[in-house]
Amino acid sequence: MTTHAPTLFLDVNETLLDLSALDPIFEDAFGDAAARKQWFQMLLQLAMTQTITGDYHDFTALGEVALKSLGQVRGQKVPAGLASRVQSGMKTLPPHADTLAALTKMREGGARLYALTNNKLDVLEAQLENAGLSEVMHRALSVDPSRTLKPGAAAYAYGLRQTGAEAGNSWLIAAHGWDIAGAKAAGLRTAFIERPGQAQNPLALADVSGSLDKVAKAILAASA
Repeated sequence: MTTHAPTLFLDVNETLLDLSALDPIFEDAFGDAAARKQWFQMLLQLAMTQTITGDYHDFTALGEVALKSLGQVRGQKVPAGLASRVQSGMKTLPPHADTLAALTKMREGGARLYALTNNKLDVLEAQLENAGLSEVMHRALSVDPSRTLKPGAAAYAYGLRQTGAEAGNSWLIAAHGWDIAGAKAAGLRTAFIERPGQAQNPLALADVSGSLDKVAKAILAASA
């Protein structure tokens, strides 16, 4: 059993922050708030495709490309300035109601907390500051310098190098089955956060799952 403080890598979009805050922007642009979910799924698909092919583009750039794809799929014109509105909205996403308390519990329990996201660093830092999460994190880490987006192995390796952590004593906490699968393949322990509309990958189940508070308790107990 681990007897020293674990390193926790935390996904940000949807895991800690609520993307539904962008719904009014997409409803205004396309007449349908559900277009936001459609856009984010296209963004993730693009990220994984470019990661697999080795043709790197940063997450912000891919977000703009995904808007163009969304307009094509929906047969609707993408309004001028929409990309800028979405990018601004991404920086000001609110935290889920349970986020701050659970992160505080983990930090006070001795864990080291690092945001690890596909977002570029300027976006990530703005997100954490606006959501009131900057002080609880030990450091904000964008995988952009690795030129590999999660779930590519190099993204998790970058996080480990930057923190000096060992994979066996590190956890990836995320609300995405694809992120869990990538972290498991990289040798990290994993915790799946059960957010609405999210599901685990049955082929790569997390070591623990549940609410963020439940996961926090489980990780601290495993590290005691």
